[in-house]
Amino acid sequence: MKTQITKIAMMLGVFMINFGMHAHAAILPLNGPEILKGAELTFAENKCQIKDFSGKLNKKVLFLAQADNMKYLFRKDGISMQLAKPAQTMEVLSDDKVISIQSPAVYQKLEISFEGMNRDADLYGAEEFRTVTFKNDISNCQTRNFRKLYYTEMYPGIDLRYSDFDARLKYEFIVQPGFNYQEIRMKIDSAKEISINNLGQLVINTATGDLVEDAPIAIQEGKPLLVKWVVDQQTVSFRVLNPDSSKELYIQSSFQFNRSLEPKI
Repeated sequence: MKTQITKIAMMLGVFMINFGMHAHAAILPLNGPEILKGAELTFAENKCQIKDFSGKLNKKVLFLAQADNMKYLFRKDGISMQLAKPAQTMEVLSDDKVISIQSPAVYQKLEISFEGMNRDADLYGAEEFRTVTFKNDISNCQTRNFRKLYYTEMYPGIDLRYSDFDARLKYEFIVQPGFNYQEIRMKIDSAKEISINNLGQLVINTATGDLVEDAPIAIQEGKPLLVKWVVDQQTVSFRVLNPDSSKELYIQSSFQFNRSLEPKI
């Protein structure tokens, strides 16, 4: 029996986290910029959207953001990333009949924690631009949306800023003069493999595809410095060549999810 694959069709699914069943949102304008820049990534307070298994508000999640088939949940001690690979359908021609074979959608959760971080670091939104009201069967709640998210004093003399970069999540560590950037260590749980490719990008392989962090950029006094990723099992950090510890230092990168790459087996 000869089987010929004649067509591969993708069934695109939408990956969502519980925003409350039967919820409807109404936007209440605020003073200041209110128009999104295309598919701009923004940060929403978690007031009623993310719940735990008992159906109660998950108070550990303080903010959330969404881009493509990714969801970001921000906690005081780190960030959860929920990724999705949509279901796929392959149509096979056999004995003059078309048979559809479907693979289910695949979901993956990654946890990124900051080793040795200050547990009292403050997490807050900046550049507020609108409020959304969620209406459900029980109650209404209002949640503010922001264009930036800050962790202050995550490490001694080091702040962390999240923002949008072409609808992707960008982050930037701000190291004050006299403090050590090498305090920054990020532990990544639930990845199959963590590696660095020939472009200097950090590649986090998962069951849903590759989560890629761009090659890091280090800037001091407006000038770029040589910098690279360092991988030690599940922990990643930075290596900056000859920074001046008496001056402010910026280290930044951004995420992109490449589900077109097959996950490694």
